[in-house]
Parts: sequence; structure tokens; C-alpha cells
Amino acid sequence: MTRVTGFIVFAAAVITALIFVILASFNRMPEPYASCVDTHRDRPDVALEGSYDTDLVLDEDASSVEEGSHDGIGFRIIVADVAPASRAAGPGVTLTCYEVDGHGSLLLDEETFRDMVGM
Repeated sequence: MTRVTGFIVFAAAVITALIFVILASFNRMPEPYASCVDTHRDRPDVALEGSYDTDLVLDEDASSVEEGSHDGIGFRIIVADVAPASRAAGPGVTLTCYEVDGHGSLLLDEETFRDMVGM
């Protein structure tokens, strides 16, 4: 009887873990925030510092995408407010990216963005 009870407890733990893994796969970060975070992960010295390799959670209420144009050049300013999934991993950060129409990549530097747009 003890073996059966132990097997049931083990099976329940495995099924619970699988459910959490499946649910986590559906809870992905939406675009364009995901691209902004990936761009910052490529340069962890910019803003992510020690939490560049941890799982991050997006605060959608504090994040925003501002679209605009200047002299016929369209742009988007993406602000992603993210925090590590584990509180012990450190504090949250606000990541800012700049996307210029026709450029095809995200910029991390506001000065480069302003030069491209002509502001």
C-alpha cells in the first residue's frame, strides 16, 4: 500500500510540473516588447546588468509604445517595464528601445535615434 501511495504522490507532482510548463509556454511576452528585451539581452551592460539571463515578466500597465513621425520619418519609442520572475533575482528595470521605419532594427541609444530621425 505504501508503494501505491508513493507512486500516486510522485505522479501528481510530475503532472503538476508538466501543467506549469505548458501554461508558461502560452504566457509569452507580446511584441514589440519581446524584441526590445531581446535587443537589451544582446547588450546586458546597457540596462539589464545582472538580470540579463533570467526570466523576465512584463508589466503591461507600465509599458508603452509611442508612435510618431518627424519630417516624414516614422518611429516608435518602446518602453518595456520588466522584472525578474523571481524576486530574489533583483529589482525590475525599464527598458527603452527606438525603432525607425525602414531601418529594420531596434536602437538602444537615444542619441543615435535622434540623429537618424533628425530631431
